[in-house]
Amino acid sequence: MRRSITVALSLGLAALCLAAGTTAVVGGCGARDGFDASEQDAGAARTLAAAKQGFAAAADALRGRRHDAYTASLPASGAARRDLDRLYRVLSGLPWRSFALEVTPSDAGEGLYRITAIGQLGAAGPPDRIVAARQYELRASDAGVRVVADRTPPRLRRRYLMALHEPVALQRPGLIVLADRRQRARAAAVMDAARAGRPRLARLGADTRRTVLVTVYSTVEDARAALDVTANSARLVFFAHPAPRVSSEVYAICDVGVMAPWLRDAGGGMPAALAHELAHAYTVRWFAKAPDVPALLVEGLAQAAEGGAPIYLREEIATGNQLWPLPESFAEHDLWEGNSGAQVALGYEVGGSLVDYVLVTWGAKRLRPFVQSAAAADPSEAGMDAALAVSLGVTWRDFYDGWQTYAGAQR
Repeated sequence: MRRSITVALSLGLAALCLAAGTTAVVGGCGARDGFDASEQDAGAARTLAAAKQGFAAAADALRGRRHDAYTASLPASGAARRDLDRLYRVLSGLPWRSFALEVTPSDAGEGLYRITAIGQLGAAGPPDRIVAARQYELRASDAGVRVVADRTPPRLRRRYLMALHEPVALQRPGLIVLADRRQRARAAAVMDAARAGRPRLARLGADTRRTVLVTVYSTVEDARAALDVTANSARLVFFAHPAPRVSSEVYAICDVGVMAPWLRDAGGGMPAALAHELAHAYTVRWFAKAPDVPALLVEGLAQAAEGGAPIYLREEIATGNQLWPLPESFAEHDLWEGNSGAQVALGYEVGGSLVDYVLVTWGAKRLRPFVQSAAAADPSEAGMDAALAVSLGVTWRDFYDGWQTYAGAQR
């Protein structure tokens, strides 16, 4: 059984990602006692202009791995210097296709500005990926801008790629794997497993031409900090999640996360596990227009790519399909919530068998229309009658009876 974050949780992650984007509410910019408002506004405008110039130069230096130029662009001392150097240490060694440090006022009256690091890692989108966020106190000078202090809230300090320590990047066609340098051997094993599992997606008819970013986290705490989630460790072993970006739209391809310590027990199952998560990454766009996202089909697609013999399915069919009744269970948005491990595993098997049944009976070309029509339909027999008439040319009762026969024979 794979430990996946479902799309319902993934969309929650997307909201958190967007909340930490580059758009900040500008507050506290009115006149303070003893200050002329026009002078204050002029000072803030001068600081912002100097900051944009200084951080643009620093971004160019970081991407070019020119530490001296980076340091010269952003004069600082103490804790601010150490944090700026940490940004350089974590981000400079990565394969940036584009990179920028954007500056927006956070509280210009107090000299506070938000710095958002944005870029595209190799061929892995999106191009506006958020990779770090900071809040600095800045001051303009004749020489440019000075970083006076680091005022970054704790919640942002290790967000995004800043949860990594000394990252390395492995690149192959269609895949980029990031990991801490200490985890390089495991990152290589993940790359090999992902490459081995990737062909399994062909049976779904998924378009796998775009590159997926896979991040190997050294600890559960690193993953939670990077994604700003409190998910339990069982859901953070192999998981898919939306790429954090500036745009309010979820990118068409998800990222994949892997928990390094758990790889000790992965054995030969890693290609199947990575195929499961890559299926999530490549099929998330299938649900883009669905009013609600049925977790049973989301996990069913991934389970069909993963493969493996069902454990609980035949008994469920033989006893009347009671734990995950259909079509009502298409209304479920999270297979994990309130369920035992065995019940979750059964949900995965039910979803996987539905996808397999469509593939075996109608072929890969009808799978996406089936998934999309079922996701858009009311989870009732009448609703499914209308959906399946369009996507597969059958009634729900014919589909359900055929699936029961197929699933009941699985071993």
